[in-house]
Amino acid sequence: MKKTYEIVEKALIDGLLKGDPKPGTQLQSERDLAARFAVSRATVREALLKLQKSGWISVQQRHATIVNDFWSRGDLEILSSISRNSEPFPPDLASHLLELRVQFAPDYARRAVENGAAQLTECLNRFNKLRNSLGAMVKFDWELHLTMAVLSGNKIYPLIMNSFASLYTRFKEQFFANEEHRAQARSFYRDLLQAASTGNAAHAEDVTRAAMQLRLEEFKRQSDLPAPKKKSLKERFIRR
Repeated sequence: MKKTYEIVEKALIDGLLKGDPKPGTQLQSERDLAARFAVSRATVREALLKLQKSGWISVQQRHATIVNDFWSRGDLEILSSISRNSEPFPPDLASHLLELRVQFAPDYARRAVENGAAQLTECLNRFNKLRNSLGAMVKFDWELHLTMAVLSGNKIYPLIMNSFASLYTRFKEQFFANEEHRAQARSFYRDLLQAASTGNAAHAEDVTRAAMQLRLEEFKRQSDLPAPKKKSLKERFIRR
């Protein structure tokens, strides 16, 4: 059960995401917010402190609380805060996160083969015994991508993934609930296993890019978002 200040925090974040109030403008006073939510000023103060730590607001001179330009000047803590407080997570932001993964997943797949093909092959060999269930597929897919991120040697990739572990799990549960999508994932695992077992880093990059692009397109279709611009086969498989 959420604490009272967390309920206030969530309500304020919902409003900020809708532009109410807009960045650069002043938030209501503690007294007015307490009256609005029928809570104590101490509860409001605790919620505002959480918002301030996450980068949503700033307290300026004379204790005026100003809404930050969080889309331009915020950091990963803003996304983490949205993830904790938004249910469901805004589909457009989810789409942007998956677009980001289309960019970095091929890179960590290529690096993983270059740096640890044997370890990646060992991980991928487990999928042959994988149960065709939602829970098993979600768990294996997460472990696979985290393994590749770690093997890539780029210390930032695992940090990014772990920051949004619960969020990506929600995306994966939505994706793997569909039998066709589970079949697509198994095809991806087979192709990636071939690339890893033969040490073909370029092929690992290509198949991962194609698989992540397909997942993005399916997410957009399920969420009724504008479909991404289709790329030709040549554009998809040319190394960037």
